[in-house]
Amino acid sequence: MEIMKVEIREKLNQEKMLRELSKDHRSLFEKRLQKELHKKSSSPKRVLLIAASVIMLFSLGYLVTNVKQNPGQTIEKPSAKVSLQEFSPELKKMENYYLTAISFEMANLKVTDENKMILDDYFRKMNVLTNEYKLQSEKLQIDKIDEVLINNLIDNLQMRLQLMIDLKTELKKLKSEKNEEHTL
Repeated sequence: MEIMKVEIREKLNQEKMLRELSKDHRSLFEKRLQKELHKKSSSPKRVLLIAASVIMLFSLGYLVTNVKQNPGQTIEKPSAKVSLQEFSPELKKMENYYLTAISFEMANLKVTDENKMILDDYFRKMNVLTNEYKLQSEKLQIDKIDEVLINNLIDNLQMRLQLMIDLKTELKKLKSEKNEEHTL
């Protein structure tokens, strides 16, 4: 048993000696820490420089190939799209009035088998006018007031409303003809 006690004491003494740090341990640790910190700070800068160079090369290559393919084209400044409100609040009120009236008339329509063909024909005409209105609206430019274009937009709205009123009148006529047939 004594042998074991001696061995255990020796092991404990050896561990104690290992636990004790040398006197210059702190200074060695600080030197190694500074060395590691300086290594890492220069590495990200280098990576960023390489990445920026690669991006520049790709963008330069794209520009060169794009210019070679389209040498005569120039880049045009897109014109700002505007609505009637930018020209005049009254014009916007007028546009809203017509659009509301058209929507109201459309909401009051009742689709039946008898009037389906008439409705399809009128909706086809309405779509043509609506697409024409959109095209004309895209031509509006803030720096250029074109009275003819604005008048065309207003006329288009009036034609669409008149088309809805005509449709409603024709549907009433169709309904009254149908009622007359039932009464006979």
